[in-house]
Amino acid sequence: MNIALRFEKEKLFSEAEIFLDKNVSELSFILNSGLEISSISCGENSADLQVESVYEPLFCAEVKKYSVKCSFDFGTVRICYSGGISGWHNIITGDIIELNRYGVWFPCELSCGAKSAVTVSGCGEYFLVKGEPDGDLWRYSADEWDMNLILYKRNILQTVSGKYISIYFADNSLDDAAEFSKNIFEDVLDYYTKELFRSEYCGGHTEMACLYPALKSGGAYKRYGLIVCITPGTDEKEAVGVNAHELAHEWCRGADCGSWEDWLNETTAEWSMLLYCLDRNKTEIFDAIITEHRSKYPEFPPVRTEDGSRPEGVHTRGTVLFYKLYKAFGAETIKSIIRIFVGLDVKTTDKLLDEMNARGLSEAASALEKMLI
Repeated sequence: MNIALRFEKEKLFSEAEIFLDKNVSELSFILNSGLEISSISCGENSADLQVESVYEPLFCAEVKKYSVKCSFDFGTVRICYSGGISGWHNIITGDIIELNRYGVWFPCELSCGAKSAVTVSGCGEYFLVKGEPDGDLWRYSADEWDMNLILYKRNILQTVSGKYISIYFADNSLDDAAEFSKNIFEDVLDYYTKELFRSEYCGGHTEMACLYPALKSGGAYKRYGLIVCITPGTDEKEAVGVNAHELAHEWCRGADCGSWEDWLNETTAEWSMLLYCLDRNKTEIFDAIITEHRSKYPEFPPVRTEDGSRPEGVHTRGTVLFYKLYKAFGAETIKSIIRIFVGLDVKTTDKLLDEMNARGLSEAASALEKMLI
């Protein structure tokens, strides 16, 4: 899939050429409901386009599911579309643009495989994070969930770089915060590789994209070699939170994000950050974060759901469950549980409990299992 993309004011204009892995007579895909398709063709012929359904996928903006049908087999599809964008962390402004998979800004969930690449045109005055410049164009290639386009107007872009991280931001008031955040990131990385996970970091050089003031709230997320956040942290607690939690996802990942099992990813990442606070004598930050989670804990349903769906608040519920284990069994037990999860071939709660029992943590496993429901 090659996507030629340009922006005017708060709208995107896109021409997507999809090269399928095999010839088919029918293709389905989803696209943000706010984007209007102006034309579609299969090979050299126009195609019949139908809307099969309109719905809101987990984590994503509302989408339309389309189907393309032809009387012959085709291997390429060309789709022209435009419009405003919606979805978590998706913005188009004069100074900062962010598009990610949560906004479904390009054809996703294709019924037939195709590789993705983007060409951004008409943006010579912008810098594309993790992009490759090509004359007046920018090029970007990634898998579907890593297709994050973050562009800064060059005349407002600020950068702080270290050995392992580069931080991009657009407001001079964040100069000191970015420098401080860089140092926190490198200290967290040292703690994770040498003490907690005891394994080499394979994430390469990390790019942190800060979206303030285009976005002023909305949390953070991590993709390969990329952390996207609002600010690098305007105080030590925020800097520790964004760096230590997001970096921990380099190890704390692999459970199904679309089910209740996502509590494993989020809880182990949050407690990796909390253990960093404990072992680096940042107990005030530890106490503040735990207090916030404990105050919100009663608002959310149990972690394990009957239908396997992802309940609201798995991050907070799981963090408090681990806090109860921490109070009963100590920090070393929490470290062991996290290391067990990271090492699992199949990242499920049942597998975690089985391995805890096998490694002499049966009492903690029994307590944890009871707290999940």
